[in-house]
Amino acid sequence: MGRLTRLAVGAITRATLIAGGVTTALPAGAYGNDGHMDVYQIGLSFNCNNKAFCGSENLGGFWGWAELDHNPATNANTGDAEFAFCAHGTFNGAGHDSQDITNWYIAPGSAGPYTFWGSGTDTTTFRGQTQVSTFTDMDFGVPALAGHYSTADVFGITPPPGVSAQIQVAYKPAH
Repeated sequence: MGRLTRLAVGAITRATLIAGGVTTALPAGAYGNDGHMDVYQIGLSFNCNNKAFCGSENLGGFWGWAELDHNPATNANTGDAEFAFCAHGTFNGAGHDSQDITNWYIAPGSAGPYTFWGSGTDTTTFRGQTQVSTFTDMDFGVPALAGHYSTADVFGITPPPGVSAQIQVAYKPAH
């Protein structure tokens, strides 16, 4: 339970929300500099709606998306992340978290020997209040290997009903 709470709270400040849609067909030149960068895309979904497991103060979830880019020409690692969360306990309500990642790297951490770490600026909006902070060498809690990670993979347990964690990591090398 302690690790679950730490990972959930940490992920709320780091994760990302897949948002929006395209209303007109435009050339796809957005992320990844038209294929000239290595790109990791990460999708996250964590939900805890079981009072017996999560405690009455830790109910809720978070959902998001992140992109981490590596520019082979400059060796720069940058990225961004968007996340939405809701809580049902001490912190009742919904919020949004946005991150500008100014540097990231892969090292041993909470997700195993290949874990994403990074530094940047975090902007969290909750109940009409906005807080901006910086983070340095923060363990993102996300495996740095392409694949799908279930609740059992993330927390090392078979979850009870009402508890779910999913992480999807995709990688596209530069061409």
